Amino acid sequence: MISSVSDETLNQIAMILGGEEGVGIINVIKDVEEITVEELAEVTGIQINEVRKILYRFYNHSLVTSRRFRDKETGWFIFQWRLQPELVEAFVNGMKQKILRKLKSRLEYELNHEFYHCGNNTCPRITFEEAMDTVFNCPHCGEPLKPVNNDLYVDFLERKIGEIEGELSG
Repeated sequence: MISSVSDETLNQIAMILGGEEGVGIINVIKDVEEITVEELAEVTGIQINEVRKILYRFYNHSLVTSRRFRDKETGWFIFQWRLQPELVEAFVNGMKQKILRKLKSRLEYELNHEFYHCGNNTCPRITFEEAMDTVFNCPHCGEPLKPVNNDLYVDFLERKIGEIEGELSG
């Protein structure tokens, strides 16, 4: 189909941006060179206005592009839409970069703080600073707070960061 982006990845992107209808549109548009909104609506059974809305959403993320020409009979502009395979991969890499920044930020937070917890599953972990403010009693349930080891969080974040960096460099 397209460079190194699988059908599954393309469908996931379409689901995020356009829901089930977006997946239907992508599955049609990926198999044709160009297609009009009207043809897409006919093939997918989705209302023309909804097809346009989803295509514009895809267009705003550079997943599709269009070619405009004038109909000789009516004088109206007709748009032929097509997938931009070379930019789908760029979109995926951009999303990975964004996720990587968030994971690195969270890792830095986990490494630079001590955490405390009361043991109650409905209460969140809190930082040392927050624990000091409440004299080491949980601000939610009032139980005494105990130090929490966050090595599992740190290990998970480091592993995910390594995976994404590997994907981006390979």
